[in-house]
Amino acid sequence: MAKLFPLLPFINDETPLSWASRQAAFHTGGRLVPFLNDLEIPLLDLSRGKHDAVARLCDITGQDPAPVFHNTITAVGKRRFTLRNLEFSAEFTTGAVTRICPHCLAEDMAGQERPMAALRHRLHWRFASVRTCETHGVPLRDVRRGIWDDIALELQAMMPEIRTELVSPYDSAPRPVSALQSYVLDRIAGKQGPEWLDRQHIDQAARATEMLGGVIAFGSKQSAAKMTEALWDVAGETAFPIVSKGSEAISEALLAMIEAGGEEEHLARPGPTYGMLYSWLGASRLSKDPGPIRTLLREQIINNMAVTKGQMLLGSAVTEPKISSVAYIASYEHIHPVTLRNILRAAGLLSEGKGASKAERTLVNYADAKEIIELTKHSVPVSQLPYVLHASRPMVQSLIDLGLLKRLQDHDILKSKIGKSVDGRGIQNLFQFIKAQFAEVADAPVGFVDLAKAAEQCHAKLYVILELLFGGHLPSGFRLASKQGFASLLVSPAEIKALLASPPDGVSDEVRFHMM
Repeated sequence: MAKLFPLLPFINDETPLSWASRQAAFHTGGRLVPFLNDLEIPLLDLSRGKHDAVARLCDITGQDPAPVFHNTITAVGKRRFTLRNLEFSAEFTTGAVTRICPHCLAEDMAGQERPMAALRHRLHWRFASVRTCETHGVPLRDVRRGIWDDIALELQAMMPEIRTELVSPYDSAPRPVSALQSYVLDRIAGKQGPEWLDRQHIDQAARATEMLGGVIAFGSKQSAAKMTEALWDVAGETAFPIVSKGSEAISEALLAMIEAGGEEEHLARPGPTYGMLYSWLGASRLSKDPGPIRTLLREQIINNMAVTKGQMLLGSAVTEPKISSVAYIASYEHIHPVTLRNILRAAGLLSEGKGASKAERTLVNYADAKEIIELTKHSVPVSQLPYVLHASRPMVQSLIDLGLLKRLQDHDILKSKIGKSVDGRGIQNLFQFIKAQFAEVADAPVGFVDLAKAAEQCHAKLYVILELLFGGHLPSGFRLASKQGFASLLVSPAEIKALLASPPDGVSDEVRFHMM
C-alpha cells in the first residue's frame, strides 16, 4: 500500500477527524471528504470511530495508531459511544456542532506557512459539559453551518465562521473552569473523583449535576429548553459541591426545595417544586437510564408529597405511599370521605382545621391512616357482642376486662369517640381457640355444665372461669354441637373447684383475689 509522505504527526489533544482534516489540507490543500474518498475511507465510518477506518488512516500515513485510538470516540449503537472505557450517550457530546476557542485557533495558525494544516479541533471540545477554555478562560463558542458534512467537524471548512468568532467580543470577563467541567475532563483522563459520581456513567453524572443545579440556581420555573450554555455552566458549578458529597447531601437539597416552596405541609407538588429536574426524570419518552438521581428524587416525593398507591412515579408504580389525601384513601379503601375524615380526626391524625378542609386537600400519613382504617373495618359494636358471641353481657364484659377482646379506645392512636367497639379480629381468635381446644359432643357429658351454671355452682365469677379457660387450665372442656359460641362451652365444676383450692402458677393477682 502506498504511504503518504511526509508524515504529519497526530497531536495528542486532537481528534482523529481533526487529524484527518489537517492531513487533507497538508497533502492536497483541499477538503476532508475528497481526501477520504481517495483513501477509500468513508467519512461516516471515521466520524463514528470505526476501528477499520481509523486503522487504515494510520496505516496509510505511517502513524503509530495507539495515540489516535486513545482519542477515538467510537459508536456502539443506540446513540451510545465509548472513549477510554467510558460509555456515554450522544447527548454527552456536542453532536454535529463544532465547539471552538477562537483564541486557541488563532494561536494554531499564527506564524504557520500552512495554517490550515495547523488548525486542530481539541478532543475536550467534543463534550457538552466542557464550556470554558482551560487556557484562556473564555466561553467556548459553537459553530454549525447546517449542511450534511457538519459531522466532519472540519475547522478548515469553517473559516468564514471562525473569522467572525475571532473578531466577536465576549459578553463577560474571563472565568474559571467549572468544577463539573474539571471533573468530566479528569474522569476522561482516568482520574478518580467523588464516589457518588464515579459509580455511574459519566453522562449520567454530568446530566444529573446540571439538572439539579438548574433548579437550585434558577428556580423551578426555569425551562431546560431555554437554558443557554452559560446558564448550564452556572448550573453545573452550583450543584457540584452537593453531588460530590453523595446521596445524603443530594436528598437534603431536594428536601430543602420543598421547604423553600412555602407550601403548607405536604401540599407541595413534584412539578412546581422540582421543575426541569422532575420534567426530565418523569418524561414518558426518557429512553436513557438517568442514574441514581431518579431514585433519590422519587424517595423525596414519596416521603414528603401526596401520592397514590399504584401511581406511576418516575418510571415505576408507587407500592407504599407515605402521604395521601383523605379523598384518595377513602376511595381506595371504600369508605365515605366524611366518615374517614371523622375517624381520622377522632384518632388525632387531623386537627379540627384540617378536618374541615376539602378531602382532596386534606393530607395524612398513609400508614397511620391505614392502621386506623383496618381497626375500623373490623370493629364490632360492644352492644352487638352478646349476639355475635352467644354470650351474656357480664361474660362479654369479662372478656373485655381480661383483654381477650380489645376496645378500639385502648389503642394509643385512638380516642374514646370510637371506643364503643372492639377489634373484631379478636373474636375470630377466641372462636379458633375454642374450636382447637375443645372437642364437639352431641350431649353434655356427666359432670359438665355451661359457663353460667359452673360459676353458680363454684361460687366464682365468670371473669375467673374465663381466665382459667383461656389460660389453658381447663383442658377437659367440651363444645355442645347444638349451640354456638360461648353458649356451647361445657366445663367441669369439680375441676374448677380444685383449681380454686390450689391456684395454678401464672394466674393474675386479680384472679387470686377473686378466688379468696
